[in-house]
This record gives sequence, structure tokens and C-alpha cells, in this order.
Amino acid sequence: KDQGYCGSCWAFSATEQIESDYMRKTGDEVILSAQQITSCTSYIFGGGCNGGFTENAFDYAKGGLELDSDYPYTSGKAGVTGSCDVPSDAAAQVKTVSYTNVASSAADESTMGAYVASTGPLSIVVDASAWSTYTGGILSSCGTSLDHAVQAVGIDTDEGSWKVRN
Repeated sequence: KDQGYCGSCWAFSATEQIESDYMRKTGDEVILSAQQITSCTSYIFGGGCNGGFTENAFDYAKGGLELDSDYPYTSGKAGVTGSCDVPSDAAAQVKTVSYTNVASSAADESTMGAYVASTGPLSIVVDASAWSTYTGGILSSCGTSLDHAVQAVGIDTDEGSWKVRN
């Protein structure tokens, strides 16, 4: 997946979290519409291509999300949020019921690690300022200016490193 020229990482992180939770609970794989969250929450909560909060995406998804194949991502090409265009006869594929914040600070990283190790992927926000030069391996420098939403998909407690889906 590629958010392109749109600051919609928050929508992708939330969508991927909902997909992961759905698969963990049902065993069925779905690819949900990040475009729906990008376009439709921008009018309710602010955000769109200007960045946003995953919590707002989870709240919006209580009304239901379409499949990506039915509402494909287009905002990345020109960096334009787009208008909310859910067909009136659309039957939502997946709805969220609730969400929980696992941790809210770097001090709670062990709580996040325990969740990922025992339950599965977790939508997180990181300082990605050093990622523009990333070519591979393990990043050894982590900043504190949170600016990018991703999904933590694994943790290596021996090395103290995280695997993320970006």
C-alpha cells in the first residue's frame, strides 16, 4: 500500500488494524478502504490528506467500512482528500464496535510489546523523521516527535526492536 502524496498514514494504520483484528477474530481476510476513511472522516473530524488521528478513524468505522476494491484509494496521486462518496446502497463490510488505547507514552512501550506479542498487530504512531533515508536493517535512532502512523506487527524482545508495517 502506498499513501502517495497524501498525509493519510493515520487512515492506513487504522484500516490495517481493523483488517488485522477482523482476520484474527473471523479467520477471513479483507482489504478495507483507506480512501473511505481519508475522504469521509475529513468532513467530520478534520484530517484527510492533512493528517489525522487513528481514533477518529476507529470512531468513523463504527458506521462501517467498504472493501478497497469497491472504494479504491485515489488520494495519493495528487494529494487531494477527495469527497466522501459512499454509495447509498452500499452494505458495510466491517464495522468496529470499540477500540482501546493500549499505551500513550514511550514509558508504556512494554505494555505495547506485551499486546503485540500476545494478541497481534497494533496501530501506533512513531517519529519517522529518520525513515526517509532508510535502506534496510534496524534503525538504531528513535526520535520523540510523533509524525507517522504505522502498524506494529512484531517485536524482538532480545534485540529490543520492533517490526512495523508501513
